[in-house]
Amino acid sequence: MRYSDFSVNDIDLSVIGFPLWTLATKGWGKKDPRFAIYLLQQAFNQGINFFDTADSYGRGYGEELLREALYPIRKEIVISTKFGFDFYSPELNIDGGDGKNFDPEYVSYACEQSLRRLGTDYIDMYLVHYPSYDEVENDDLYEVLEKLVDAGKILKFGLAIDDRPEATEIASLLVSERELDLIHAPYSLLEQDLVSTLSKIDDNLSVIARRVHALGLLEDSYDPKIFEASDLGQQQDHPVFSDVLTRRPYYDFLSDSFEQSISDIALRFAITNQGIASALPNINDIDNLSDYCLSADKPDLDDELMQMISDVFQEQKGSGQKEENE
Repeated sequence: MRYSDFSVNDIDLSVIGFPLWTLATKGWGKKDPRFAIYLLQQAFNQGINFFDTADSYGRGYGEELLREALYPIRKEIVISTKFGFDFYSPELNIDGGDGKNFDPEYVSYACEQSLRRLGTDYIDMYLVHYPSYDEVENDDLYEVLEKLVDAGKILKFGLAIDDRPEATEIASLLVSERELDLIHAPYSLLEQDLVSTLSKIDDNLSVIARRVHALGLLEDSYDPKIFEASDLGQQQDHPVFSDVLTRRPYYDFLSDSFEQSISDIALRFAITNQGIASALPNINDIDNLSDYCLSADKPDLDDELMQMISDVFQEQKGSGQKEENE
């Protein structure tokens, strides 16, 4: 396993991390807890030392899994968790997408609950989970986060950004005005704009890259006809789904012209970007865990291929803008 230059608590992050959403959230199929714990332990044995979860993943279940699986080697790993969805209040409906709470008292309470579930006295990275524009301007939020840092309960805080139309504006505000240097965001061959924009604002920005296989469109198993009829293929209400689906055919040349699989190239594309602290492929079984670890051990993509990928993306972006203006 290779490791990035991004370090927390004197630990360099593995270039790929393990996202707990595949084990603790709806939509991925219920896993036997014993298998989930085994998979997390195998990930560590194969060199992964970064584990990403959220308190809302299974209403704390993701954090509890981490404790059960990795408590004995807590000092050897980096844990990222998120806060903001208030599933503690019965009148709020986390499953319906509502119920965010960033009040200082709530943030302190949520942090204590995460510490308890994780079985630890510190959280390496504590991320604001999908705030709105108004919420990112709340001074009280950042004051309480600074207090948690001063108390040693969190080592670093950042932002997990979602797909709302104003996502780039929200993240740009935080990076420029709040000097926030850690962002958890989508980034892939098909989704490059957000990270590119933020990197121009702060070239020292560190990004935790999720959705590196673009909603399944860059998996080796992707077949347009099968995908269209699948649950993933019905994501027409997803804010960016139509854009990435339109772009996907223009990347067929990768699997046609190179010996590597498109899944391998997609993951290594994210890793090759120097601003990516760690990439989070969807890991839900031993086979894809092993495949992704093998990809992580390979060299970065060469400059020629990276430029080719960038050119294709810019051409498709320009073509789309031209069609909108006509």
